[in-house]
Amino acid sequence: MSAESQQEQITEQPALLRVDDLLVDLKRRSVKRGSEILELPDRSFRLLAALLRYAPETVGKDQLIAEVWDDAVVSDETLAQRVRLLRQSLGDDSQKPRYIASVRGRGYRLTASVGPAESPRHQSSRKFMPLIIAAVLLAGLALAWLLRPAHDNSTPESNVLAVLPFADLSADQDQQFFADGMHEELLSRLAMIDGLAVISRTSVERYRGTAESLPDIGEQLGADAIIEGSIRVDGDRLRVTVQFIDAVTDEHLWAANFDRQLSVQDIFELQTEVANQIAEALRLEYSDTTVRGDRLPTAHIAAYNYYLLGRFHTFKQTRKDLEDAVTFLEQAIDIDPEFADAYAALGWAYSFLGSEYSSYLPDEMYPKAKEAAIRAIALDADLANARSLYADILTWYDWDFVAAEREFKKTIELDPLNVLGYALFLSTQERHDEAVAMIERRLAAGANDSYVQINAGWRYLNAGQTDKAIAAANAAGQHRDRASLLGMSKLAENDPAAAIEIFETEFESQGETVLNAANLAIAYYRSGRLADAEPLLAELEEFAVDNYVGPGLLANVYFAAGDADQGFAMLEQAFELRARAMIFLQVNQMLHDYREDPRYLALIERVGFL
Repeated sequence: MSAESQQEQITEQPALLRVDDLLVDLKRRSVKRGSEILELPDRSFRLLAALLRYAPETVGKDQLIAEVWDDAVVSDETLAQRVRLLRQSLGDDSQKPRYIASVRGRGYRLTASVGPAESPRHQSSRKFMPLIIAAVLLAGLALAWLLRPAHDNSTPESNVLAVLPFADLSADQDQQFFADGMHEELLSRLAMIDGLAVISRTSVERYRGTAESLPDIGEQLGADAIIEGSIRVDGDRLRVTVQFIDAVTDEHLWAANFDRQLSVQDIFELQTEVANQIAEALRLEYSDTTVRGDRLPTAHIAAYNYYLLGRFHTFKQTRKDLEDAVTFLEQAIDIDPEFADAYAALGWAYSFLGSEYSSYLPDEMYPKAKEAAIRAIALDADLANARSLYADILTWYDWDFVAAEREFKKTIELDPLNVLGYALFLSTQERHDEAVAMIERRLAAGANDSYVQINAGWRYLNAGQTDKAIAAANAAGQHRDRASLLGMSKLAENDPAAAIEIFETEFESQGETVLNAANLAIAYYRSGRLADAEPLLAELEEFAVDNYVGPGLLANVYFAAGDADQGFAMLEQAFELRARAMIFLQVNQMLHDYREDPRYLALIERVGFL
């Protein structure tokens, strides 16, 4: 369909439409919710207009592609990405759609009520209301029929899936990295199934090798079904075993073995086949494409193995693991210098080495991370993971906030759910309403991810919404930052006694790390317990003589102690090292009493916030 004929059909509708709580102006191509204007990219608006034109009918995928892309050759996955972008802009949830629903095997339909907006210039449109009401009632009846409870006991009634970490059953049990890579890739593919909520890797990690019953795990995770899997590598052959289990009844719904040649092509085809079978078991639809489209990340199985090993160690985020990750990823790149994903993963490993996860200097590690990100983007400009890394480095190290925001916007164009870095950026710029709105749209797309919950909690805390920050921390399971977020939220509520209890428990259970010692010292100082605080500060100072301790972290302890001179001296060191702590100057609660101090204002200007 041509753009001209499309515009003719749009203008045949009333210019102003009320879509549930939205006001859509087809003539001005704008969408409002109350006084808020929702910014929609051109193709997102054209998609919404096409759905409106045929509401409440289902619009086929081919028809939507023809109308939104003017008959260009576009894949179903590109359409699905555009639907995700539109849902994100509208604040919609694919699991509980308020506006747009997927119709398996067919396309999409508008579920919201649609009618002419009340306007003095369009009073005559009232005569059409009985027809609109009748259409909406019929749509409601049709939707109720489509969503009627299933009586077939062969699958769980709802669709929240937990995929437990895969086991390595190889003879030497030296392929755990490969099992973890298989697990992560399968999670990525399952996340592409409309109507399926997939619990995150970080949330299921604590069940690795557990003896707990599957019903207990399902109850703890809120999952209706559980996938257990294992891999066995024998020479150049790979066997993957997958079991699909009802988490409520512990009934095995099906199991399958997949035997393949150990090649990248066969591995990716196997992952797609497993995702398809799971989708069929749940009576849902899986878009038959790899996560990165038709292009394999590399043709070299050895490079792919080193890449998986690198990612395996990166996720552990200890200094030793990150150093190992760099070694493995560099080996992957030596084998395949065009391996964009490996460059991106290498950049993340370097970026973590430059943060609080290790004792490397930021000004040594971040430039290497940036170089790797730039190389990854040069090899694949559409690699969202590389774009988000580059945007983070522009924020954390370069302090080039204009360029960073440009890269964050490119990232979410490529991956609408990759918004956590952008939300952090907005928060550090004190654009809290935007940051919270963005993080809540991400939560709506899947709240079962402890990493997302932790990020949401920090954004809430930065915005002064401590009740929501505490709720997010409590929803983050065993995430390593949970205690920090919860304790700092209690300090923000002026409850140092509660913060001390949290930090003491963490100190006793996880050991005397630099972060745990600093957090506890801050809470002691805030409660006036100087006799308990000062030995901790002395230990930190002594440790910092021969080891790198983030000067921003030490600054926080000094400010809590009331030693502003030493606190600002530490921030000067952080500035010289271009430490990541500098981007949080405007949202650091330890600096709340110093925001009019000339030294604070000078730092804010030098970093580039003013």
